Amino acid sequence: MARPLKLGLIVLLGEFVRTGLLVTVLPALATGSWHVGLEAAAWAISIHYLVDTIGRTPAGWLVDRYGTRRVLAVGMGIAFVALVLLFALGGHHVPLYLLTGLYGVGTAPLWPATVTEATGDRLQSTGSVMGYVFAAWLVGAGLGPVLTNLAIHGSFVWGFLLLVAGQGAVLFWAPAVTGITRRLRRPQTPWRALGQALWHVRPLLPGMFAQTLTLGLFLPILNLFAQRVLHLNPLAYAELLFGAGGVAVVLMVPLGRISDRVGVKGPLAIGFTLAAIAVLLLGGARTFDAALAFGSMAGLAYAFILPAWNSLLASVAPGGAEGSLWGVFMSVEGLGLSVGPVIGAHAWQMYGVKGPFAAAGIVLVVMAVFYMSYPLQRLRRPPLGAAD
Repeated sequence: MARPLKLGLIVLLGEFVRTGLLVTVLPALATGSWHVGLEAAAWAISIHYLVDTIGRTPAGWLVDRYGTRRVLAVGMGIAFVALVLLFALGGHHVPLYLLTGLYGVGTAPLWPATVTEATGDRLQSTGSVMGYVFAAWLVGAGLGPVLTNLAIHGSFVWGFLLLVAGQGAVLFWAPAVTGITRRLRRPQTPWRALGQALWHVRPLLPGMFAQTLTLGLFLPILNLFAQRVLHLNPLAYAELLFGAGGVAVVLMVPLGRISDRVGVKGPLAIGFTLAAIAVLLLGGARTFDAALAFGSMAGLAYAFILPAWNSLLASVAPGGAEGSLWGVFMSVEGLGLSVGPVIGAHAWQMYGVKGPFAAAGIVLVVMAVFYMSYPLQRLRRPPLGAAD
């Protein structure tokens, strides 16, 4: 598992910077010294994820065509430049939107490249491989808001330096460890064949959007919920995120192995049911202990969901063009993250604290019912170019 662990570090570093910027630093600056407001921050977050989302499909094609090393090197370089310029020029609406979009251009290749290399042809253990990669994602996504929140408590300069250092590390590490042990194929796959493959898996496309929509709902309001509702100081906020996220990190790999052995249907149904219950209860939490308990339940839920979900996607992606198909899948998933922040911010402002949590809970209930009832075995990998 050394290879997935190394690739997981790329994801950890990349998501550390992304979540530190979008969850903590950007909302704090927008509502503080930049004076552009929470809604501007929400739009900037959505623009980033929209650009990142749209870019994942061509990024996946470029991975198939040129390999992961070149694509990641260029992408991470663009992200580094955008991050530096954002802190220098982001105090006004237009530069803020343009530079968060440019940052999305740079981050777009991150997931198609790392997942394509991490899975390769090892479909018999895809669940456990994805467990390692997504455990790394959770560690990075948790460390980003926590450490940047601690850093900006003294000065925004420290938060800026921390994020720039993190982006510099991923810029160095990503091309150093990709494209080494496996030379990616460079297929000349007809676009019609890719379209037929997508038509085959069309029942999964709404789910790709919906499950990331629920995560996107919380991006602009998570820090506000911790400070204004739970009244947590930065250290207590860090303890909450580490406690809830730690459950997911510890259980991600063993639950991924379970999905390898028993299939993905059960883990997905259990995971979405638990997630729906957890977020609905979390919206009513008013103490640290209650938030930690319900957050830990959500962590358990996503330890079920993430390895099983990505194992399912790997099983339906036809061989020969994995990067292109992963790019499309992740573009659809990313639409949820691009739309979610705006909906979450409006739900908070219109319906109060429980608004985003109720919206997420409803979506997750629908997802749970779908995975309990739909015959997922029909979607196993078709031959590339085969019609449905």
